[in-house]
Amino acid sequence: MNLEEKIERLTGIVDELAGAVVAHDNQIEAHTRRIGAMIDLAATQQRQIGSHDAQIAGLITAAEQQRGRLEELTKAVAATERQWQAYIDTLPRQ
Repeated sequence: MNLEEKIERLTGIVDELAGAVVAHDNQIEAHTRRIGAMIDLAATQQRQIGSHDAQIAGLITAAEQQRGRLEELTKAVAATERQWQAYIDTLPRQ
């Protein structure tokens, strides 16, 4: 093999390597875009989770307020029952 054939062979190898590098660069770019999209999606989901957490906190607060109102109503009903029973106890027996 003469020098010119060796140079041609080396040129072919270098061209193949350059093509492989370009292909790998393209794959890396595609993966980088996918990773960026996944990061954006994760950020969006994190914001949604924060929003849901705030909604849940609001619902918990509303439920606690309703529980307090229910306890007040339960006490009022019990007091009314006692008043009616006291009234009924004052009526003459038949």
